[in-house]
Amino acid sequence: MKKILCLIFLLPYIFISHAQNVADTLKKAESKANADDPSQFFTRIEIFNELQRYDKNSTYINQTVFRSIWKIGKRFTTRLDVPIVYNSLKTPAHFRQSGIGDISFRLLGYRFWERKLSAFTASMEIQLNTAQSKILGTGKNLLIPVISYSGVIPKKKLILSVALQQVNSVSGDKNRPDISFSKLQFILIKYWSPRLWTVLAPEWFLDYVHGGLSMNLRSRFTYAPAPRVNIWITPSAGIFGNFAGRYQWSLDIGGRYFLFREMKFIKKKSG
Repeated sequence: MKKILCLIFLLPYIFISHAQNVADTLKKAESKANADDPSQFFTRIEIFNELQRYDKNSTYINQTVFRSIWKIGKRFTTRLDVPIVYNSLKTPAHFRQSGIGDISFRLLGYRFWERKLSAFTASMEIQLNTAQSKILGTGKNLLIPVISYSGVIPKKKLILSVALQQVNSVSGDKNRPDISFSKLQFILIKYWSPRLWTVLAPEWFLDYVHGGLSMNLRSRFTYAPAPRVNIWITPSAGIFGNFAGRYQWSLDIGGRYFLFREMKFIKKKSG
């Protein structure tokens, strides 16, 4: 298993070594046309499957998420996530191990400040207690305000972002524990060619209910085979902590299709 994980983490860098030979200068206008940047709003549909492995009793969770994102005007966006979850945890017979999980949606995302190479956004998100079984969701309705900042460094072909979430349970199953934590995530997007980029996204969780700091390290390799299509693989690892969202390792494979907008790629310089 360790050899497989090492290979997964090395895959992006194998492709990178080839892509560096054809990398082009990142233009200011095109550098922000990246859906992995939280400050950029594009109407699109996504589907991805994530397998998460946990330490406790070798438990794993597999979820397939159907996501739709709709841009409203130039500064607003909404989002809907519908997860189909399988949890391997051994439970009494009346607990379903697979089914719909907790549906979440972004009430409204707003880009409230923008310059040529930077932007601030804010949004309010809600996660509902819709899981078909107790082990498929949190048992709580969650309120999630989010704020993010992104900046572009064209000469380095980099996008740097930071996003802060505050998650609090507001209602739900009284027999389930309350939820209150902050999540801080840094996002580094590096272009290697017009159609190839990688994402490195460490994330920290500060749990106010049980206490303690936890960390996951997420990475992503994204390829754009066509102007409206992205596909990706996201190998990730839990670094430390006892937070419920801190897995041992995770693997996410997915894709997105952009609606109503043709994604422009960086043109190769002549000469």
